[in-house]
Amino acid sequence: MTVTKCGGIVLSVGCALALAMTPIKTGWKSVSVVASQAPDSPITIRAGLLIDGTGQTLNNRRIFVSDGKIDRIDGLRGAVTYDLSEFTLMPGWIDTHVHLTSHFDPDGKIHRAQNDETPTQLMLYAVSNAYRTLLSGFTTVQSLGHPADGELRDWIARGDIAGPRILTSLSPITRDTGGPDEIRQAIRQLKNLGADVVKVFASASIRDGGGPVLDNAQIQAACDEASMQGLRVAVHAYGSEVVSQAAQAGCSSIEHGNRYDAATIDLLARHKTYLDPHLGLLYDNYNEHRNAFLGTGNYTEEGFSRMEEAQRRGYVTFTTTIQNPEVEVVFGTDAVAGSHGRNFEEFITRVENGGQTPMDAIISATSRAAKSLELGEEIGQITEGFNADLVAVEGNPLEDITATGRVRFVMKDGVVFRYEP
Repeated sequence: MTVTKCGGIVLSVGCALALAMTPIKTGWKSVSVVASQAPDSPITIRAGLLIDGTGQTLNNRRIFVSDGKIDRIDGLRGAVTYDLSEFTLMPGWIDTHVHLTSHFDPDGKIHRAQNDETPTQLMLYAVSNAYRTLLSGFTTVQSLGHPADGELRDWIARGDIAGPRILTSLSPITRDTGGPDEIRQAIRQLKNLGADVVKVFASASIRDGGGPVLDNAQIQAACDEASMQGLRVAVHAYGSEVVSQAAQAGCSSIEHGNRYDAATIDLLARHKTYLDPHLGLLYDNYNEHRNAFLGTGNYTEEGFSRMEEAQRRGYVTFTTTIQNPEVEVVFGTDAVAGSHGRNFEEFITRVENGGQTPMDAIISATSRAAKSLELGEEIGQITEGFNADLVAVEGNPLEDITATGRVRFVMKDGVVFRYEP
């Protein structure tokens, strides 16, 4: 860990906010972890270009941070703690769909349930994935989900380890959960266990064809009970029938979607159902690590062929969907083993292959994503009173979206975890 002097205060491993994490390798170089100065010493940041997360851009702004919040913003000159005048500053990014516990086993293959693994080993993999994700600029994620996510969420929230803010579904609702009554009971149990959201598998895996696996009564029960318990519902859904049922049932978000008709697009817009499509990183990662996945479960040659077709179909559906500005498209990657810390690649795919504007892609990962997580009054904007979650990149992503892969500064809740001047 780098010992850093911030605002006249030298931080060492013994400081309360110092985090003893080993630097990791990125696509550029080793990254040093930096802890912010004491809470009673305000941090000032100079931004060359500021993208506020709502569609506005400002030049040469100074941001004041205290007690983990953005205190004020001005355009005045003056000394600053962090000079990011050569960079573009944005709100910390939000990925609404990851799997932090997903990892490769020591043999290089995707983890198999039959392989012996202690809870400690599983958590260490999750901690590593969370750390990489944070340093890549994602200060909040929704992990959908594994029971271990709950403890990881809590440890990070206490400041004991470094990672993004986590919301988790813990365990999913599947066809094995049972009928409507059993689904309601399972959701009440998830609420008691501390779930932030309910994950519902209403369709099969795309590797198995993506057909419906829950009927309308089951979907209705899931969304209704979750609403009664004050929980959102993220529905794994493919096809017009299932996507439409989930939207009409009042479910919060559609995960994947992938293929649906124009009437379904209108329905998503009318019901204000959040849409979390996955275009690039998910499939690219599977192809890059093909041998690590093949031979496990439905990771078969046929399964990979179905994923290739899904990616082609997904591009067409996405470009059609974004023609309707009323559809609330948010940013998610479905990051699994091999892709943690590469979440930004989905920005590039959406813009270069999906036709989304750079600004809308950024909004989908900031203010709109925050709103979808019911955190729209706390994160996702560079605004006075909001949490000081910030990411700075080299270059202007509005002109070159690949700049999202050149992260130079990451702050979460006023604590700086990455700084490469």
